[in-house]
Amino acid sequence: MDPSAQRRQLGRRSALAPTVVASAPSAGEEVNREICRGALVTAGLLRERWLTEAFDAVDREAFVPRAVWLNVPDEDGLWTFIDREEDPQAWGRAVWDPHRSVVTQLDDGDTAPGPSAGEFTSSVSALDIVLRKLAALELGEDHTVLEIGTGSGYHTALLCERVGARHVTTVEVDEALAAKAVTNLKAQGYEPELITGDGLLGAPEHAPFDRVISTAAVRRIPRAWVEQTRDGGRILTPYGTAYSNAGLLDLVVDGGAAEGRFIGSSSYMWVRGERPTVDLRVPDESTGRTSPIDPEQVLGAGYLQDFAIGLQVPDVSFSHRGEGQDRKVQFVDEAGTSATIVRYGDWWEAGAVTSWGPRDLWAEVTAAYTWYELRGRPHITRFGLTASRSGSQAWLDDPDRPVGC
Repeated sequence: MDPSAQRRQLGRRSALAPTVVASAPSAGEEVNREICRGALVTAGLLRERWLTEAFDAVDREAFVPRAVWLNVPDEDGLWTFIDREEDPQAWGRAVWDPHRSVVTQLDDGDTAPGPSAGEFTSSVSALDIVLRKLAALELGEDHTVLEIGTGSGYHTALLCERVGARHVTTVEVDEALAAKAVTNLKAQGYEPELITGDGLLGAPEHAPFDRVISTAAVRRIPRAWVEQTRDGGRILTPYGTAYSNAGLLDLVVDGGAAEGRFIGSSSYMWVRGERPTVDLRVPDESTGRTSPIDPEQVLGAGYLQDFAIGLQVPDVSFSHRGEGQDRKVQFVDEAGTSATIVRYGDWWEAGAVTSWGPRDLWAEVTAAYTWYELRGRPHITRFGLTASRSGSQAWLDDPDRPVGC
């Protein structure tokens, strides 16, 4: 064995970890893993040697609980539920599907295993986006890493395979998930530093870090992440707005600021402290007018357009109600002081747009849409963000071209 390969072998698990004698994988697991591996190779996602070695070394099934949900409604309109003991083949296919996340928790753990329409609050992420993120992180063997969102520990184990468990600090806000992650990781021979707490605060006692990577989306770059990253270090995180959660942001830290581009799209659950919430407190009085454009033009063009609009109206969220001629869209601001409802069926008529409060949110959204169209519908990778002590600013192509200007 060459010295570099030997270092990789020794770095995979904590020196204090017990020797693990893994049970032989089942024939079904081997088949599922190889099908998944082939798909990842074909998609160019196992592009670096260490990613291939980590994929082969970490037993994904060991980090997925017996009972899981899929982001696919069943015949009753509930999330598809799979119990490994009842349908091991379906469970194995779900775990090794390279393009699908496996949901491991609903409603912050308040919903018991079984068919449900609850909110997704933890998952084992799909392998395609996991590998894209890890490749983009440019992770060296000697780097120290801060991971935000341990979950079940699978992503943590992949990091340990690259840099060694002693170089990995991971933070999980959910006590039950953190305890399970410790069990999962130890059982597989990994003992990183696992902290139960708010990931937005980082881990100052273990800083500075060469890399910070989040497994949940944020709407603001925490100062703690920037301050705990060495100059020249990187922060890689899913990023979104109340309007659209769709970006993957790659930042480089320098002199107390972080700056970089969106390198692609991603859709992750929110960091718990960043979940958009609204306590609607609008006045009774309203104003009515016609809409300047069919709402479908603004809201029916997909997530890339939504993301660009959201960068300009980051505190505005929307939801649909009704069907057919009765279909409407409601916008609210995060402060809860303004709301606007727009009718689809007769958008050109007087009174199709109704607003409450000091802001006309449909006017703000359509202005953002016009800005996007006038600049040729720029792709998400042309946008970037600068996070400094004075705040954050999104930009197009260059930091000197702020979004919306």
